[in-house]
Amino acid sequence: MKPFAPGDVLLGLTDLNDTDDDHAGDGRIVQYDSDLNFKGELWTDGGKHLVGGLEFDGNGLLWAFNDLSVIHVDPKTGTQLPLSAKFLPRCYRSASFDASGNAFLGEHMKARSKPTEGMAARTSIKFPVIPGEGVLGFGFIYKYDTDWNLKNIFECETAPEFTHFKGVTHSSLHPSGQFVTYATETGKRLMRYDVINDRQMPDLVKYPGDDPYDRVWVIAVKYLPDGRLLVTRGDFMELLDEQGQVLKTYPLDTYGWTDIEICADGVHCFVSSIWEGTVVKVNVESGEIIGNIDTGMAAPKRCLAGIAEFPG
Repeated sequence: MKPFAPGDVLLGLTDLNDTDDDHAGDGRIVQYDSDLNFKGELWTDGGKHLVGGLEFDGNGLLWAFNDLSVIHVDPKTGTQLPLSAKFLPRCYRSASFDASGNAFLGEHMKARSKPTEGMAARTSIKFPVIPGEGVLGFGFIYKYDTDWNLKNIFECETAPEFTHFKGVTHSSLHPSGQFVTYATETGKRLMRYDVINDRQMPDLVKYPGDDPYDRVWVIAVKYLPDGRLLVTRGDFMELLDEQGQVLKTYPLDTYGWTDIEICADGVHCFVSSIWEGTVVKVNVESGEIIGNIDTGMAAPKRCLAGIAEFPG
């Protein structure tokens, strides 16, 4: 991987080459330039499954996650920093940073063990177990300071969903720094947690219906700097106001749009699909798709688990 330049796009794209685990392989982050051309790749240390949850902090350091590991990549060299033992071993999947540089990490997993029925039973994935706890995860939000010291564990609620092992799969800190808005992927609640007063807030949106397979659900969430919220809903994306009302809907044709990245220009966003292995660049106001990446990693190779743009 080459040193980062403004506008570079980084994708989590693990090479799923483990014949005994259909979600496992060699961890990898792939780099594209601002024109969405391939630029380089980095083979990562830490974890055996999907490299995901990519996010840049205020200093330009790239964060990513794989199993119980927190991955950091130096933008000046494009190399991975040594793994830190300061983070609690958890399956984090999303990161947000406040104005002081504190990190808020969402814990993807919430289960005692791998479910024996439903979606999980149809995959050969071998979930990592938290050392000393004997569980897959708690589904909490964790606050770390700029020195990566644990400051708080927010025991937030999560939503029921049909796989029965997911917790805080996607999260985004409100621009005020007051609360995190988050989702349990394919659940029916768009939830909020006050990270200043350590309390659960009323849901921003509750989606109708009792059928966990009806696809009336939320997946990815990401705040714009003005407090409007982008959410993916399967084969479309919505723009919500601060009250959770829909301002705009963006058709995305195919299904499985699982990550959103707000571009540094304040005009565009990236949306990525784990099932299609594709990325589109969207004008937030007009809805026009102005660029795309096809990684070639469509299902069953589905491994596109994170996207971030280097702001420079």
